[in-house]
Amino acid sequence: MRAARFRGNQRIEIIDVPRPEPGPGEVLVEVAYCGLCGSERLPYRRGMDLTPGHEVSGVVADANGCDVAEGTRAAVYLSMFCGECRYCKEGATNLCRHSRGLLGWTPPLHGGYADYVAVPARNLLPLHPEVDLQAAVLLLDTFGTAWHALRLVRAEEATRALVIGCGPLGLGVLAGLQSLGVRETYASDFVASRLAAAQEFGAVPVRPEGVPALEDLDLIVEVAGQPAALTQAVNAIAPRGTVVLLGEPREDWPFHPCPASMLKDYSLVRSWYFPTSEFAENQQRLLDGKVNAAQFVSHVLPLGRLDEAFRLFASGDTRKVLVAVG
Repeated sequence: MRAARFRGNQRIEIIDVPRPEPGPGEVLVEVAYCGLCGSERLPYRRGMDLTPGHEVSGVVADANGCDVAEGTRAAVYLSMFCGECRYCKEGATNLCRHSRGLLGWTPPLHGGYADYVAVPARNLLPLHPEVDLQAAVLLLDTFGTAWHALRLVRAEEATRALVIGCGPLGLGVLAGLQSLGVRETYASDFVASRLAAAQEFGAVPVRPEGVPALEDLDLIVEVAGQPAALTQAVNAIAPRGTVVLLGEPREDWPFHPCPASMLKDYSLVRSWYFPTSEFAENQQRLLDGKVNAAQFVSHVLPLGRLDEAFRLFASGDTRKVLVAVG
């Protein structure tokens, strides 16, 4: 079967490898789509021995004796959670302390830039018949991660919210805020096309230098993953407000206390990924028409053009980019 290898220096090869054999409790999924993620920019530059790709949708090709029907359409959950620890038993699979790792990140868990992937049957998130396989990819990082963060901080109670960073995840946050009925939303980014996209989701676009002039922001979601954006968020949040750290910074955040960040009460909340228990409600939000998944996907390219897909994605001038595998 075909599988991608990231060779470093922004070079990707599609090679032929044996089809994976599912082990006990695992199923074989024929990949339909895999979404590109900003976290993969690092292996795109440095290389990776593993096949990446962790935003996967597909169809069960071999149930391998598991209690799932072949032909089941599903999204694939990122964390190989144990199902037995206190967090898993509470339904908080995103907090599993005994996870075997992350799909497409942790050896030997090859990811979805390939024709097939073997995953635990419990990692399948079955789809409603009216949810298509492209939308299934969005229900993972773009919607699942974003909406879990909003649930953590009861975002529906916010009056004025700001999202810093308007890539696909930031747009997912904006769509979530809109679906929750938050009255005033603002969006900040350096890229004009991303600000234009944010405006489509009901946000008032603001250049980064304009953020300090905003007042009474009771919720700020930082998605850029940049130290300067983190500092700007804690300085701009209103007293008794909440800053959600959703981005993934690749460098240390030097925190320099100043009156803007010290002379007020506020909360900092870190959030990542979502528990499987939220997937049904997220699907229902699509089925109810509260979010239009078609607005999010800007490019769909075949697996053989994965290198081109990453060049487009790395430009920063796209929304969600998907690779069509099956």
